[in-house]
Amino acid sequence: MASPEHRPALAGLHGLLGGLIADKRRRPQDDLLSALVAVRDEEDGRLSEEELVGTAMMLVVAGHESTVNLLGNAVLALLLHPEQLRLLRERPELMPGAVEEFLRHDTSVERSTSRYAAEDLTLGGVPIPRGGMVVVALGSAGHDAPQTVGTDPALLDVTRPNPRHLAFGHGIHYCLGAPLARLETAIALRTLLSRVLELELAAPVDSLDWIGSGIIRGVLSLPVRCRVV
Repeated sequence: MASPEHRPALAGLHGLLGGLIADKRRRPQDDLLSALVAVRDEEDGRLSEEELVGTAMMLVVAGHESTVNLLGNAVLALLLHPEQLRLLRERPELMPGAVEEFLRHDTSVERSTSRYAAEDLTLGGVPIPRGGMVVVALGSAGHDAPQTVGTDPALLDVTRPNPRHLAFGHGIHYCLGAPLARLETAIALRTLLSRVLELELAAPVDSLDWIGSGIIRGVLSLPVRCRVV
């Protein structure tokens, strides 16, 4: 449930998307939202109007907030590990593995949505009754020693072989946008490192303000000093 201070913003987004859906209904185009409207209107109403707006909101939040904050967390990690920033600038072929390392080291989706136990079970020595709620700490999973190979899991290492993580979930809940998020992150970081020189943090790290949602992890702003090519 949204906190009181976030409710006006969510209500505004809800209204904005409701208006966009109405426009797509009047003038459908070759896009995802028009296709969802068609499912609502033409295919036996498999989505209610509220579900349609909710799905659109999910696409905005999941497809935008997570990648924006993945980029912010990745840049901050590089600024705090200047030797890794220098290595990645000198060896751009490391970028695909580096993106996986950023996802492992400080993922932008801190925890999963709620899950509920289908039966009584014991997990990590803790009894969980049938119907009990379980939340997976996705960020913590990337730092579990069995999930990592190479250096200390607390450290950023863009050369780490096969950095394993649960940043995109697992199984039937695996993120549909994972390939796009990886591509966007790689392109953005390659562009940043090729065009911006002498990049450094312009504020003490302990002065940075972080998002307080408990699901999305990222800084509200990231002040830097740099020289652009």
